[in-house]
Amino acid sequence: MVVAAAADAATATAGAATDPVRLKDIGERQQQILRQLASRISNKLEAEFVEPPAADSPNIGIALQERGQKGTLEISQALLARAHAEPIALETIRVRIKATRDRMMFKPPPRPLPKNITPAADPGFGRSGFGRGGGGPGRGRR
Repeated sequence: MVVAAAADAATATAGAATDPVRLKDIGERQQQILRQLASRISNKLEAEFVEPPAADSPNIGIALQERGQKGTLEISQALLARAHAEPIALETIRVRIKATRDRMMFKPPPRPLPKNITPAADPGFGRSGFGRGGGGPGRGRR
């Protein structure tokens, strides 16, 4: 009987950890944490909580936007809940948001120019150069 009660408690705890997160479950404290993290990364970065793509996901989505570029990421509800009390959790969220922003804002370098360019014809070929053959042999500039 005790084993069954312990198993039921473990199942309830595991179920609570994997329950889907909804936007209505996000409190003002989490909203404030997200705004502070976004402003620490960039003044122009806009971040907001969104529903995760999977309806039964235990994660919460974060949509980022800056200078016309958009990106999304997911973080676990447990990490978000620990963020106000644990600096390590807060830093983990900041690093994930920053990494997503950096990938979002990355512009690939331009393609390199081709290396097998054929040289143009030598413009001085076939003509007499300055003082060579133009006025006779040995006559240089006067």
